[in-house]
This record gives sequence, structure tokens and C-alpha cells, in this order.
Amino acid sequence: MKKLISITILCLCLISLSGCTVNWFTTTYEVPWYYVAIPVALVGVLAHIRIMSGIYVCPKCNADIKLKWYQIYAYLHMNNQRFMICPNCKSKVFCKRKHN
Repeated sequence: MKKLISITILCLCLISLSGCTVNWFTTTYEVPWYYVAIPVALVGVLAHIRIMSGIYVCPKCNADIKLKWYQIYAYLHMNNQRFMICPNCKSKVFCKRKHN
């Protein structure tokens, strides 16, 4: 259900784009909204898939942690680490992402 709501909101945001005007030197072009929306949506979907495929490792207990989609976007992160509470040892640490 959460994914359906997210996709619906994303689609409504993309459809709300009506178009944009591009000025290229002295010529003005009217660009349809889908020329902008499709590449942005594609990059967003690919980034989401890449982020969701990650497994994190707790540095204290070496437990593998698979996060839900809302946890991934809510937790503080830097580079390939996320600050979280380990479900195994309950410590608050920066967990590194495993390389696939």
C-alpha cells in the first residue's frame, strides 16, 4: 500500500509539470513536460533500486541488516554508511554498506 501511495504521488508530481521554455541563444523552444519527467523518473527508479539492494553490517556485532524502504530514506547517511540502531545489539552506530 505504501508503494502505491508513493508511486501515485510521484505520478501526480510529474503530470503537474506542464512544460518549460528553453532559450538557446536567440531561439526559444517549448519543451513538453514528459521530456523532463521521463529521464528524472528513470534516474529516480534506478537510484531506488540501487539503494534498496544494499545490505548493511553493524561494526560492533557484525550482523547483516536489511532495511525497509522508509528506513533507508529516513536514516542519516554519509557516503556508504548509515546511522542506525542495530536490531541485533541495539547500539547506535554508523553501519557500512556491503559491496554486492
